[in-house]
Amino acid sequence: MVRLKQALAFAMYGTAAWLVWVLAQQTGANAVAGALAAMVAAGFAAWVWGTSRSAAPRGRGIGALITLLALLVALSCLALLKSIPATAASNINVTGLASEPYSEARLAALRAANRAVFVNVTAAWCITCLVNDEAALSGARVRRAFAQNHVAYVVADWTRRNPEITALLAQHGRSGVPLYLYYAPGAAEPKVLPQILTEGEVLSALGP
Repeated sequence: MVRLKQALAFAMYGTAAWLVWVLAQQTGANAVAGALAAMVAAGFAAWVWGTSRSAAPRGRGIGALITLLALLVALSCLALLKSIPATAASNINVTGLASEPYSEARLAALRAANRAVFVNVTAAWCITCLVNDEAALSGARVRRAFAQNHVAYVVADWTRRNPEITALLAQHGRSGVPLYLYYAPGAAEPKVLPQILTEGEVLSALGP
């Protein structure tokens, strides 16, 4: 069981690394530095607390004080993250398709111009979204179909819980991502594609 516990720790390390990557997508290098500093301080606090528990009473008291100070440093680093502004741009589109950011006004304008529109509601922390992008939206056949049908590819980035995108999700009965909508030219309502997306389903929705 001890070995299993140690092995499972690497899954936690991987999750932490992924969350730092998501943070980098949202706020950049300064936020990543703050998060890493908080991790180091928290790790130091845990180490001091663990080693001081077997010490003499005076040593335990000193260890507890150092642990408290280290935790305060970690919390201060995390608190500073709130003051770091979001980056202006996101690298969330990995499909190779030319895209534009979602807004209700932009979607309405595209539909009024009788354009076909594919809306990808996604987030940087959504593993399913990233897998779908690679498996279903990045192939050459999909790119050709988008070009031939003059489909506007609109990315609704919900990484930071944009309220306008939240309203779009609620409109279609969803509380989270992914959500894929295809608006055919002139259609009153979009076709809602499955959350686990395949290239065949995308091509079928776009039509001949």
